[in-house]
Amino acid sequence: MQSLLRIIIFVTATCYFDQLNAQLNLDPPILQEVSVLSGTGNVYLSWELQDSSDVFIYRNKIPPTSQSPEWELIATITDTSITNYTDFTANADTMVRIYKVRAESDGYDSEKFPTTYLTSAFDSCNSQINLNWTIYVNSIYDEGDITVNSYEVYQIEEGGPPQLLGQFSSDVKTYTSENVNANTNYRFYINLIPQHALSSASSSNSNDIYTEMLLSPSYINAVAASVNRSEINLKFEIDPGSELDTYKLLRSDSPTGNYDTLETITTASSTITTIDSNIDPNNSVYYYKLISVNECGIETTNSDIINNILLEIDNSLYDNSLSWNEFKEGFFVDYKIYRVINDLDPELIGDRNFNYFDDNIEEYQNYTQFCYYVQALESGTPSDDYSQSNIVCVYLKPKVYIPEVFTPNGDGINDEFKPMFSFIPNSYVLKIFNRWGNTLFETSDYSKSWNGTEANGNSAPTGAYIYYVKLTTENGQTFEQRGNVMVIYP
Repeated sequence: MQSLLRIIIFVTATCYFDQLNAQLNLDPPILQEVSVLSGTGNVYLSWELQDSSDVFIYRNKIPPTSQSPEWELIATITDTSITNYTDFTANADTMVRIYKVRAESDGYDSEKFPTTYLTSAFDSCNSQINLNWTIYVNSIYDEGDITVNSYEVYQIEEGGPPQLLGQFSSDVKTYTSENVNANTNYRFYINLIPQHALSSASSSNSNDIYTEMLLSPSYINAVAASVNRSEINLKFEIDPGSELDTYKLLRSDSPTGNYDTLETITTASSTITTIDSNIDPNNSVYYYKLISVNECGIETTNSDIINNILLEIDNSLYDNSLSWNEFKEGFFVDYKIYRVINDLDPELIGDRNFNYFDDNIEEYQNYTQFCYYVQALESGTPSDDYSQSNIVCVYLKPKVYIPEVFTPNGDGINDEFKPMFSFIPNSYVLKIFNRWGNTLFETSDYSKSWNGTEANGNSAPTGAYIYYVKLTTENGQTFEQRGNVMVIYP
């Protein structure tokens, strides 16, 4: 009987210690997700059981000290069908909270899993939002940390769907959302992807930001750059919805070169006109752009680039070959070519979308001055917003015809002597001398002729007389000649 009792006691003790050892060796649950619920400081936890067991949930104590427990038990889940829990007292929207779980009160701990704490700051000067996040608290907790695989940065604009801005490695803890829209509601949050649960994402607290700032123009159009002698008249159109009133005008010698600030313009108008002087638009091309500046002095919106038109002409006898640089390179532009002959009205002689033109002036040999200019109009621009080139003039060699004989007999045919020319001279002198050098006739009026009389009014006898003529053309060319003219009485 005693032997049987000993056997029963031994078997019972063995089973008890086997159960106790089994409990002491239970593996803790694996925390899959520790997310801060959006708009609250509450934390949602979910886990995967490794053994069928209770779940003891611990949270870091605030504030932690070496004299008091670093962890506090916040919940015990005895129902193995439940694999999640919400901590309503976490305040994880103001700090990092750290969690761990056990399968038994005195058992092994899981790796500790922190929440991600996100902070942000709006930089209105640069139109950007700077994000910073952390999962680290301090070193008094000796349990192992989960390994972070990556972070995802999400943005929600005006209550729309979440937009993934980027995925970053575990050592990245900052991100800048650039070129944010003015006066717009944004929400940001971070997803932590743990190495042990790549299909799971643990969300940080969310940050709500309203980007209150003055609206920059959505566009600035460079409209016109017209040459006026030694100046260039510029015109820009600005988005009327702009709330800024400061702009910088910049100029460069090439479209991709360094741009220097010419002036700062303060205006609330949606149209800016200005003049660039002290330049040489008759020999050089200049490139311009207008930039808006916000209240912090930061440049925001750039206009497109505009340039003056430099017209050049190659003259060969009666052929004038015109060429010019492209206006607003890369845009569709219509060019109109105008010609001004002497002092006549401008005449449209060509209309095209490429930058050269040949003009034959053989039929205009009686004229000396031919001036040209080009007007450019970008497609879709009102017709009065054209840009005009410099004016270039070419001159035909002046034609002067001087008769060798005239017959002042009063028959109405070839009775007077006068040089003939194909232009109106700016200055003029005609003198007639006899063979002894006496002056018989003198005038500075190009319309007057010598009628063959001497200074005393008598008819000059038949013979050779000396003439002297000097004149200047419209473009400053000088013609001077001395020769003989015969007086004959048939």
